Amino acid sequence: MSQQGIVMTFLGATFWGLSGVGGEYLLNVSRLDSTWLISNRLFYSGLIMIILLYLKNKDRIFEIFSSKTDSVSLLYFAFCGLLVCQATYFMAIKYTNAGTATVLQYLGPLIIMGYYCFYRKKFSKVNELLAILLSLIGTIIIVSHFNFESLSISKEGLFWGIFSAIGLATYNILSIKLISKYGAMLTVGWAMFLSGVIVQIFTKSFYIPQYFGIKELIAFIVVVLFGTILSFTFYLHGVQLIGAVRGSIIACFEPIAAIIFSVLLIGTKFNFYDILGSFFILIGVVILNRN
Repeated sequence: MSQQGIVMTFLGATFWGLSGVGGEYLLNVSRLDSTWLISNRLFYSGLIMIILLYLKNKDRIFEIFSSKTDSVSLLYFAFCGLLVCQATYFMAIKYTNAGTATVLQYLGPLIIMGYYCFYRKKFSKVNELLAILLSLIGTIIIVSHFNFESLSISKEGLFWGIFSAIGLATYNILSIKLISKYGAMLTVGWAMFLSGVIVQIFTKSFYIPQYFGIKELIAFIVVVLFGTILSFTFYLHGVQLIGAVRGSIIACFEPIAAIIFSVLLIGTKFNFYDILGSFFILIGVVILNRN
């Protein structure tokens, strides 16, 4: 069971990484509008998750709306947590690439740690400080390539990358109570669907782009199916078998998968400094997760 859990968690992380590459193809190769991708990804992913949950247990599908407090919390999570997390991540991909955006987003756990240290007025342990130091070093390496007179990525890419880390931290913090009560699939499914509907209405994204061929369709299916349905299913089932701590460490393979798929499928170029910086950040996250 332990080996099965490891494999399933690993596949979940891999599918998340593959999803980022699908987004990179749509944004940077096909030049699709980022708002269209964000709104439709949220809408269709949420819709499919809700349908699957309804088929599995239709009696619980609207349970989250039975409480006014939880309904408000869901809306808050949907728009201030999940939407911000998704939008900033895809914007970071647009201005960099899937690998770099995913690595920068993985600064999120460090922001969460900083939030709880401040909130609880509790100083960090030595290994937590080490995790912060390694991650900061990694970020500096990726951004500068040791050339401190200019940035190796665009200012927009750096902005959205850091913003996506904040978005990931907010996403995790706001979802804790709802997920513990209703489960991840139900909470995230409704949050995706509701935020997707609202964004679609305001941006009028209910249309098929003019240049949307078979390659774009495949990439979009990868973003929706692999990046949401399969990744969540495999990861959550794997975590049930091996535990949250081991699962969170294995999940760190996501940015590595994003880099590998980005190179193999799209031809994105990464140099030694990009790999070195990513290594420092991921080691920092692993240390933090083990703690």
